[in-house]
Amino acid sequence: CLCLVAAAAGIPARLHIQDNAADRAMEIENIHGDTICTVDGNGDQTCYPRLFVATNEFQAIKPGQDIPPNLHVQIDMQTGQRMARLMPGSEDPADRKDLVLADADEAAKTNDDTRPAVPGPHNEHLQENIDRLVELSSALVNNKQVNSLLQTLGELEELVHETRHAEQLLRNRHVVVPMFIRLSDPTHKPIPWPSSVRRLSSVVLGAAVQNNRELQDIVHIEGAIPAFVHSMENEMDMRTAGKHIFALSAMVRGHPGAHMQFVDRGGMRILREMNPMAFVAARDDDEYEARKLDLRIVRFVEDLFNPEFNPEIHVDAASLVAQNAAVWCSTLAARMMDSVEDAETERPASSSSYARCSAYATALHSLKATFPETCKMPAEFGQWLQDEVAMVPRANDDSAEEYRQALNELAF
Repeated sequence: CLCLVAAAAGIPARLHIQDNAADRAMEIENIHGDTICTVDGNGDQTCYPRLFVATNEFQAIKPGQDIPPNLHVQIDMQTGQRMARLMPGSEDPADRKDLVLADADEAAKTNDDTRPAVPGPHNEHLQENIDRLVELSSALVNNKQVNSLLQTLGELEELVHETRHAEQLLRNRHVVVPMFIRLSDPTHKPIPWPSSVRRLSSVVLGAAVQNNRELQDIVHIEGAIPAFVHSMENEMDMRTAGKHIFALSAMVRGHPGAHMQFVDRGGMRILREMNPMAFVAARDDDEYEARKLDLRIVRFVEDLFNPEFNPEIHVDAASLVAQNAAVWCSTLAARMMDSVEDAETERPASSSSYARCSAYATALHSLKATFPETCKMPAEFGQWLQDEVAMVPRANDDSAEEYRQALNELAF
């Protein structure tokens, strides 16, 4: 699997940013190679380079453009327009030609000290919480530390939903990302932090990086993907396992390098082996949490295979993704039949049961539509599907109707 990393000279790989508010009036018509074309409200087309070329003067960053690191970026607070120029004394990053393709795992292991911290405004209260969290997480586990950690993580969780705060959180990435890995690890030595800390730690990191390619780049390079795959595999608390999956989903979604690293490190296999309902039967555990975890797994799998969320996946990975899709088609079909059998005693089933079964049907339909050549159902599934459609009661129940519709879409 491939991703862009710095060459031997240590030049930072280019970062991605989200389009600003002013850019949204321009609709991106297509992106072809190194060129982006937009269409304005009058239908006029404009094309420009995909990579922003900086000079010593501020220039507007156009919709969809990638901007190199080490630039002076400012935002017009009235219009939301982003502007950028070279830092004083710096060379034009467009003249740097020494970017190479390298293996994603090697990139993750690289100690890329030349990669800049994420720029942005500074919030003193947030920084105090970050510093406190680093200090608390370095100490031995005790009740006093746990309470302080939970309070600090809770305050951070409220703040990092804002992009500027999330960027400040990960500015010192060499310290902060390993800290979250340590806090979330159920096998941490000499003793792991309690599930309440592990759970909230995953929530904070996931909330910080979701839908932010720049921050996804950071956690990918810092090795968070394999670390959280490890946490997902070894977590014994179902509620906490669901939060690890949330964090992984936020790191992986829409990021081709992270997506393939997740697959390479056995993430798809581990998800298949996670069977929350069987876990309940074996441990007499909380069925409500099992159903929630089951839903989260199914929806994560659906996202992983959805081409809309992963449009840049490398061609070399396509066959591997298709192979995994084939396995997951049969896995989801089998689990869907088992899930309905578990609910037979509830007929007419509860709304939560229908919601869970609908999630299976929707995910299976999505896989079948995306991978028609490789998505093969078990031999008995067709007849089971017909019988199941007939058994769903026609009642004034939205969840039952949604389930019926999902079954019909899957059948045809």
